[in-house]
This record gives sequence, structure tokens and C-alpha cells, in this order.
Amino acid sequence: MARKKSGLEMRLNQSPAGRAFDVFNHVFFTLWALLMMAPLVYVLVGSISTTGMTYMKFGNFTLEAYSSIFKSARTMGALRNSMIITVVGTAIRVACTTATAYVLSKSYLPGHRAMMVIVMFFYLFTLGLIPDYIVEANVYHLKNTWWALWLKGAIGSSNLIVMMNFFRNLPAEVEESARIDGCNEAQSFLHIALPMSKAAIATFTLFYAVDMWNEYLKSIIYIDNADKWPITVWLRQYIVMSQGNMLEDISDYVEAWLPSNAVKFATIMVSTIPIIMVYPFLQKHFAKGVLVGSIKG
Repeated sequence: MARKKSGLEMRLNQSPAGRAFDVFNHVFFTLWALLMMAPLVYVLVGSISTTGMTYMKFGNFTLEAYSSIFKSARTMGALRNSMIITVVGTAIRVACTTATAYVLSKSYLPGHRAMMVIVMFFYLFTLGLIPDYIVEANVYHLKNTWWALWLKGAIGSSNLIVMMNFFRNLPAEVEESARIDGCNEAQSFLHIALPMSKAAIATFTLFYAVDMWNEYLKSIIYIDNADKWPITVWLRQYIVMSQGNMLEDISDYVEAWLPSNAVKFATIMVSTIPIIMVYPFLQKHFAKGVLVGSIKG
């Protein structure tokens, strides 16, 4: 049996053109990663600067901007709202997407073709913002409720199609064995399909969580109550109110010398860090789930 070559041996056996291409890839994507990190680094530095990096001047180190944020009940309430919206909304979307995809992956079910036509129609067309608002606000009375954020887009058509194809590629023999042992469709879904789809589910969980955390447009359209605002909407209020000199909600806690830029930058960091912390927990599943649809026997 031939010995499998290690990665080092394969690189040593590469042609000069292949090695040059690898070097180019490493250099290019390293520079690209640094370029993508530059805005985040700038915001971080500005949030701990007494000048807010105005005119690219750092000034002195200070954590006054972060102190003002954590003393602001409105900001902490917005962070709490975002966490609730993200956790519940992600759970709803993942549950709806996986369950619907599993059903649609069974081509022998009655009405399968009609359901696929409906899915493809809404994949290609949307009803528009105004009809959506009229239906959800006036018919279903979801105005000023988080259900408007949770139910809207609960099943993403593109994610549904990918997940459906993933379920189709699962070994049919496993499900057949489960049915012989007495499992019904629901049990096969819960005990067979879902455990075999952890990588794909983790990937879509990450996508949905980022989407829910960064939700802004639907929040500002459907939620007028400031007590229910997520952090994205409250950050916008920070920016609007800071067009004056200070932010009225936290003016009692911020020193007069602290520029509004520092407070805005600190708010951006506080709203960004929680969702970034999710990545390490899903990284190993995400690396496998990017190529959903492939099965190794």
C-alpha cells in the first residue's frame, strides 16, 4: 500500500511555479487580512484615546468612554435586547430552516413539486418593503414587537436550498435502517439527520446569528419603542445625537473633555465584541460546514 505523502513532502515536490503561487497566495491574503483589520484597529485605538483619533492624533490613554457606556442604562439595555433578539431569532431560524429543508428533501412526499415552485418563487422575488410592512404591522399586529424581527426571514430561501441538498446527500441506508428499527419520520429527523448535520447546522447558526445581531433596517422600521431597540439602532442614535457636542443620555457620566468620537468608537467596539466571541466556539464546525453537501463514507 502506497504511503500517503505529508504536506511538507508535497510542497518540496512542487514545481517552482507552484511554490511561487503559494508564496503569492500567502502574501496576498495576509495583506488582505491586515487591510480588513485596519478599520477595527482604528476604532479600537480611537475608543481609548483622549482625542478620539481626531486628525489622527492619539493623545493619552483613557477608558472613560467605556466607563460612560457601562454607566448608561440605555446602552446596556440595548445590548441586552440584542442578545435576546439574536439568541431567540437564531434558534427560530435554524429550527424552521432545518425542519423545512428535511421535509423538502423527500421527493416522494405529496405536493413536493408545488412546494419547490413556491420556494423558488420567493427565492427569486420579494413582495417589497411597503407590502411587508402593511401585512406585518396592520394585519398581524407585529409593530413594536420582536416577533417582527424573528418571523421575518425565519426561512431563508438560499439557506433552505443548500440545507435541503445536504439532507438529500445523507446516506439513505442509515434512514432505512432506522425505519426498520421502528423510527418514524420525526424520529429519523431528530436522531439521524440532525446529528449527521452538525457541521452544516453550525455554519447556518453562525450566519443567522451574525445577521440577527447586525439587524438594523427591520428594527428601525418596526420598533418605535426605545426600550426595545437593539444595539444597532441605539448606535445610530449615538451618532445622531453626537452631531451636537455631547450625548444627552450619558452626559452626566462623561467628562467634558471627552470627544464624541471616542464614545462612538467605544460603542462600536462594545457592540462588535460579543458576536466576534461566537466564532471560536463554532470555528471547527464552520470549517467543515463550508462545503456542505459533501459526504465521506
